[in-house]
Amino acid sequence: MSKNACDLLVSNGQIVTMDPARTIYASGAVAVTGSRIVDVGADAELRPKYNAGKTIDAAGAIVHPGFIDAHNHIVHTTCRGVFGNIHDVDASTIKFADWKADVTPDDEAAATAMASLEMLQSGFTMFIEPGTLFSTEAAAAEVERVGLSALFAPPYIWDRRETLAAMPGLESPRLMARAPVDRDRALGLLDAELHRNQDPDALVRGFVFVYGVGTASPELLQAAHACARASNVPLHLHAGYAPGEGEIYRSITGLSQLVHLHELGVLDHNTVIVHANLLDDDEEAVIQESGCQIVWSPISFFSLGIARTAEFRMAARHRRGIPVSLAVDGAFDCTPAELMQAAHFAARVGDDPVFPSDLLEMQTLNAAAAAGLQTELGSLEPGKRADIVIRSPHAAGAYPANNPVHLLALTLGAGSVDTVLVNGEVVLRRGRSTRVDEQEIGQAVTASVAQRAQRLGIDPGSEWPVAQA
Repeated sequence: MSKNACDLLVSNGQIVTMDPARTIYASGAVAVTGSRIVDVGADAELRPKYNAGKTIDAAGAIVHPGFIDAHNHIVHTTCRGVFGNIHDVDASTIKFADWKADVTPDDEAAATAMASLEMLQSGFTMFIEPGTLFSTEAAAAEVERVGLSALFAPPYIWDRRETLAAMPGLESPRLMARAPVDRDRALGLLDAELHRNQDPDALVRGFVFVYGVGTASPELLQAAHACARASNVPLHLHAGYAPGEGEIYRSITGLSQLVHLHELGVLDHNTVIVHANLLDDDEEAVIQESGCQIVWSPISFFSLGIARTAEFRMAARHRRGIPVSLAVDGAFDCTPAELMQAAHFAARVGDDPVFPSDLLEMQTLNAAAAAGLQTELGSLEPGKRADIVIRSPHAAGAYPANNPVHLLALTLGAGSVDTVLVNGEVVLRRGRSTRVDEQEIGQAVTASVAQRAQRLGIDPGSEWPVAQA
């Protein structure tokens, strides 16, 4: 019997497919041709069926679809060690907003390369950057060089600033000078990143992101919604983020923020509300009625100090069928690998557990929907992009191997990833990049942060004395 040809066969793995039946193959295989998956099934069936140009033996390890970070301010990863708390405006001589405004194209390139590499090493193959990159071309080049994929939006789409009074660390004269709060500017930039979508296989694509948290007028919101729908891309915006934001919004409009958005016709199943930490009952009803999606950052939920005072609603939303996906937001004190674990503990604090299977759905299928790419990503199924992660069978946290769903969601962290394919290309092998010099990337971003700190007159070093050789 003649065999079918494929470019690559991943064999001998525990395949967590995330298909509609949530099938797991205890000993399975995935066949890939070009950038697409062509077959998934039992190893004993696929190995005789395919004549593969190359075979990767997973050695019994877990194989899963690449995770997707549904909201990652990718450059903010460089704040590690610079700000203990980005919202504490008295703890530093500069604000977090000043740090953001000072960035150069070289800084953004260095930060994006480092964070992208870290994402691959954490099992993530895609992230959504929510409009805080000034030099999108420089950042896109680094994403493509490292070899994962991303969605980009234009920087700081806003035309009002009243609600920023509730979040003083997020505004400063420096930032407002670089990204003016101006309607004409915002309207002119709405579609600036959508040219990337002309190539359906492009690693970096565009979408529409309005900064949100009350910083957009009705005119800007409706124009952004119309632009997103005309271009068949999702519309994202921050809302319900921090204490005080909602009260200021109601004082301006007389309505809760999401109720107002619903009245404006901005909410539908392709609208994605980011954070949604602090919404009232009317807003919860609007989420259900409109069919909009939620992106939740459990790490921000903790860092804002509201985990014990805000009503925890994410588990209840998930049970009601609202698409909830997970996001690191800013990886200031963590890596993306800790994201599902943080969600697990936030749910425990909220006394409404979220199960490991829920977390995997949020990090794969639901995050793909938040990107508007649910037919392309989020599961290992024929026809979808070959974004595949193979864990190491030797990793800490890989045993006991009886429940791969639990292991993936809660114990297999950074350092457990052996191999990553993006669009069918092996971009990480044996835990190391196949495309870039990792040491060079680390040195470049370290130098970048030192130079930025010097420009701004701050010291991002250790609070303890460091002896120099």
